[in-house]
Amino acid sequence: MVDENRPPRRRYIQGLRAEETAQTRARILAVARERLADADQLSVHEIAGLAGVSVQTLYSHFGSKGGLLSALTEQFSTEVGLLAGFDQVWRCRHGEAALRAMAETTLGFWHNAWTFVQFALRVRRTDPEVEARIAGLDESRLGDLVVICRRLREEDRLRPGVAPARAARLAFALTTPYVYEALVKQCGLSAPVATRMVVDATVDAVLRPGTQPIQAVAIDWARLGLKSPVA
Repeated sequence: MVDENRPPRRRYIQGLRAEETAQTRARILAVARERLADADQLSVHEIAGLAGVSVQTLYSHFGSKGGLLSALTEQFSTEVGLLAGFDQVWRCRHGEAALRAMAETTLGFWHNAWTFVQFALRVRRTDPEVEARIAGLDESRLGDLVVICRRLREEDRLRPGVAPARAARLAFALTTPYVYEALVKQCGLSAPVATRMVVDATVDAVLRPGTQPIQAVAIDWARLGLKSPVA
């Protein structure tokens, strides 16, 4: 934050430095995004060279290669509306609506951020740091699905003998980027058709047939184990 009590020239210099820092960060991210389509790894040396900065400058902005990957993830998530989609999930008034919204949001991210997602699928098995970051995101998504399935258990809507953890794993398996890739990129289905197919398959795999939603004015997702705050 700029100190209003400092002389105008000093505030001006601080503003220029802040603008330069923001521009450098944006340039590094732009170069990294351009390289995702063809890269076999996230090479900080290559990205720094193409961005016209030193490797040390790159690290000063992002801390590590993992930090750069996290920044890219956040940038893509914001642009394609992932966070807004999750917010909608936790505003749902019953478990099935939340499950459908989660599946739709997930498939939407795979589709709209496919360049980034494809890069992650391609390199996660050969790059330990990328693998660790992606595994963390997978764990978070699975945890959210467990929370939703706990709500479905409270509504007595899970299939007989299927615990929330198992139901969540079924939902997770049916909504991976590999499923999206098979349906859209390999079979040629449109994204909307593939999304409807996956959402319906996920619901059918988890819900007990013939049951109806039990709506609430508002669901206490934190009580069910949600770790992220709900706006």
